[in-house]
Amino acid sequence: MLAVAKKPRIKVSAEVIPESLLDFLRKNFGGVEINPETYTPDEIPELVEARENTSPGEAIFLDRDMRGMTQAQLAKKLGVAVTVVSDMENNRRAVSRKMAVKLADVFGSDPAAYFRFK
Repeated sequence: MLAVAKKPRIKVSAEVIPESLLDFLRKNFGGVEINPETYTPDEIPELVEARENTSPGEAIFLDRDMRGMTQAQLAKKLGVAVTVVSDMENNRRAVSRKMAVKLADVFGSDPAAYFRFK
């Protein structure tokens, strides 16, 4: 089952989502979309297309924003200056393989979201 609230971006994916959580999302965030089927990200065409069309900087911003983190908080977790995070998010600084791995550790995601491994 997948539940998505658009503002702020909240996505809950689980075999079973408790009704109390769904009620909370509806009450506090309105427009909650419920999909009773279980999908992996690679099975959802919109997510695959979005991932392919998202720059590393956009991916960093989206992951940070979705978690309610500031650039300063992310910079501290990465051990870099805030300007480094800002430059990466705005695609003024390339994301290295090493940084992609650090970002993936912080966000619990795949390094490929931030670095184009070829």
